[in-house]
Amino acid sequence: AIYARFSSERQNARSLEDQVRVCRQFAEGQGWTIAQEDIYLDEAVSGRSTEREGFQALSKAAWAREFDCIVVDDTSRISRDRADALRFYERLAFAGVRLIAVSQGVDSSSEQAELMLGVHGLIDAVYSKELAQKTHRGMAGAALRGTATGGRCFGYRTVREDSGALRWEVD
Repeated sequence: AIYARFSSERQNARSLEDQVRVCRQFAEGQGWTIAQEDIYLDEAVSGRSTEREGFQALSKAAWAREFDCIVVDDTSRISRDRADALRFYERLAFAGVRLIAVSQGVDSSSEQAELMLGVHGLIDAVYSKELAQKTHRGMAGAALRGTATGGRCFGYRTVREDSGALRWEVD
């Protein structure tokens, strides 16, 4: 199976195509076939929760042993929460389903898998928290400069100035 996810509406939906392409190329290099129904996707959904439609379907199929391996681009696609990620990896191991993160070279069948999955899980969780802090910092700076911080505000529209900054204009 293949699992791909991107986090927000502001990201490019082509990210899913790119992730699936990389995973398919890896699988084909191994001589594996991946059926279209074994590709699970989540669009514009954070990895900080496991309450994702595609992820839940993937999990259910994995526990039912509908496939013997899950291929992802990297471990952050599975989860940005270390505890959720480790719980998922443990359940996969119990079910006898292998997990491969292509771009990181992580394979749960390796002797070093538990260490690598733990390290990458920690990195994935920290990245998510740092990104949220940096986004908040940037939005606070925009507000202090009197420019729009994004989103929608009833009765206003955002207008891009020559400087590239956004400002609100009464609509």
